[in-house]
Amino acid sequence: MPHDSVDEKDLELINALQLSPRASWAQLGRALALDPVTVARRWEQLNEAGLAWVTCVVGPALHSEFCMAYIEIECIPDRLDDTATALSAEPQVRYVHHLTGPYDLLAVAALRTPAEVSAYLRGTVGRLPGVRAYRAQMRTVGYSEPSRWRLRSLERSQQRALEPAGAPSATVGGARVDTVDRELYRLLHEDGRMSYAELADRAGISEPTARRRVKRLLAHRLLRLRCEMAQSLSGWPDSAVLWASVASQHLEATARSLTTLPDVRLCCALTGERNLLMMVWLRSLGDLPQLEATLTERSRHLCIVDRAACLHTVKQMGRLLDSEGRSVGHVPPNAEVFLGA
Repeated sequence: MPHDSVDEKDLELINALQLSPRASWAQLGRALALDPVTVARRWEQLNEAGLAWVTCVVGPALHSEFCMAYIEIECIPDRLDDTATALSAEPQVRYVHHLTGPYDLLAVAALRTPAEVSAYLRGTVGRLPGVRAYRAQMRTVGYSEPSRWRLRSLERSQQRALEPAGAPSATVGGARVDTVDRELYRLLHEDGRMSYAELADRAGISEPTARRRVKRLLAHRLLRLRCEMAQSLSGWPDSAVLWASVASQHLEATARSLTTLPDVRLCCALTGERNLLMMVWLRSLGDLPQLEATLTERSRHLCIVDRAACLHTVKQMGRLLDSEGRSVGHVPPNAEVFLGA
């Protein structure tokens, strides 16, 4: 499915699945004024072309249960591709970005404890043949994550059509996970819209059990579904990483104010002097200076100390991406890191 065959209805469908990743074809059809069969066919084409997909990530209730390390890596020039490929094959590594600047790669790895981060840096990252040097910081607080980013293709009336009637409010924590839950996480990471029948068959449980467990994991915010798309389709084809310094007493308020900006896809606090990181999507790299001006106008306490353009996102939450941002492969997650052994 070539890019030029994607139309506004396809973008509306992606936006609808960002809002309600497991909505039925009938519900999606009502929101988009399309026949459910047509909706299913359009999604199948987008998905098979790697232009859009639904995946599963660990929810907020478990964010304190593991460590996220942001690792900047300086590569030997002719080994950069080898290093990026090796890192992308690691289930602990969630993202790999090729950046401008002295550090060629930014890898984001998830492990259970700081000690495991230390062992991973020394035993894996530091021993890769293409790595000349690296430095790492730990995430302390996540203020905004990519699952909250929206296309904004739908009218408000269409959004309301996707809201489930009488849906129970989400609850945080209070639920234990086991091997079946971890298997469901792996399967939903592969395809967040996998049917309950297929989930049940592949997890070796009954369909009612699969349905009940998935709903519990989502309701307790242990897992979160999200619809992703090739960045080249989004209207924001360029991206950059910004590092800022904010006095600790102003960090929370500053970060919260920045997450409302439509260009900010990720915002988190880090250890170290550069204690705030933002990943931004841009309509063009020429918009970056104006965005920086907007950020600093929002808070007089923020000082942007470094920035890098993202040349290629090699891996994104377990998906291997080509130069256009299309999904061309999948690396299963290490569920035990997130949901316990």
